[in-house]
Amino acid sequence: MSVMKNFGVVLRGRGIAAVLSVASTGLMANALSVREFGLVILVHTYLMVVRGALNFSTFEAVVRYGIPLAESGEQSRLNGLLRATMVVDIAAAVIAMLIGMAAAPLAARNLHWEEGMAAWAVVYCLIILVTANGTSNGILKMYDRFDALSVQFTVGPALRFVMVAAAWALDAPMVVFLIAWGSAFAAGHIYLFVRGLVELRARSDVPLWSGFRRADLVNREEDFWKFIGVVYWQTNIDLLPKHVSTLLAGALLGPAAAGLFRLAREFSTVLTQPAVMLREVLFPDLTRSLHTEDGGFSKLPFRTALIAGSIGLAFAALSLLIGPPILRLVGEDYVQASALLSLLLLAGAFDLAGASLRAAAYAMGRASTILRIHILSITTYIAAFFLLTKTIGLNGPGFAAILGSLLALLLTGRLIARRVN
Repeated sequence: MSVMKNFGVVLRGRGIAAVLSVASTGLMANALSVREFGLVILVHTYLMVVRGALNFSTFEAVVRYGIPLAESGEQSRLNGLLRATMVVDIAAAVIAMLIGMAAAPLAARNLHWEEGMAAWAVVYCLIILVTANGTSNGILKMYDRFDALSVQFTVGPALRFVMVAAAWALDAPMVVFLIAWGSAFAAGHIYLFVRGLVELRARSDVPLWSGFRRADLVNREEDFWKFIGVVYWQTNIDLLPKHVSTLLAGALLGPAAAGLFRLAREFSTVLTQPAVMLREVLFPDLTRSLHTEDGGFSKLPFRTALIAGSIGLAFAALSLLIGPPILRLVGEDYVQASALLSLLLLAGAFDLAGASLRAAAYAMGRASTILRIHILSITTYIAAFFLLTKTIGLNGPGFAAILGSLLALLLTGRLIARRVN
């Protein structure tokens, strides 16, 4: 019951965020030429890739190791865990920012940016500093505060929509849209960082950094750093279809095609975002279920996968009818991305079906197996991306996404079936 309640709460926030995000993307696409739109998208995506390459997703470790400590009242050990994950967050953000600034000129050359965009990218990378909030994210999930996360999901998209709408109304130049995109992104991350610490303070009278010592980083649970490492590589694998694919489209087909690809992917978040939500909501609940051996673990993942996958397939089929008219509202030049949109939605249906299975594998402590599965699926995806994009153009990434997602779904389902049977 708590799973459905939490999913409903998160779905509300993510749903509002998705509508605002699609609307702001559509307004920006309408206001700018296809090439200018693609340039803004490429600069922001560059930041996301650099940050993602050094994102250890510490919220996963906070949930995995923090829930047993919180439920048994071991506050001092819990604070030690949170201090360790926060040090990882901050160090990773600083290093990512410096790498992003240094590599901006190289990105400009390889992604066919206009003159002067590299300098903007250097400044834009300052935003990375405020993204060190994995621990705060984990705190909210650990204490079942998905209502607070639901609010956080809307902060950045709401501000982005307001700023983009103002820029659209004023017929502002491309740089103003870039500033709007970055400012809103930063605001959402700042809110998450602060909100998580406020929740921790309400739950504990002991200040987080009271009694900090080197042992917080060294003397952790036996498999803590192994888990951090596995989740890190898993995060990077997830990054490839989500953001790196946009850069690949820009490198292979140019900024205009990258803009079309991003627009189609933005509309396809109607399925990919619920997949992430479902995984994040189920992970704490399945961890508790496995920990308490209440019997719910064996049924929930497959039942959820069947329902979610069916809904995803229905959306993919519907897109064949409504995709072109929706894209035509943005601009006639964007209608050519309608077939790609349907393909990405089909891949999203497979991701949605696999979300509960992946959460179950994490709860079982099989993160390393999931990593190997996704290495195989992403290798398939990248190979197909290069081959099909060069052969059939813009629709190539869509077929590549389907192959990668379907392979991951089948292998993950096989893994969980072995555990529950």
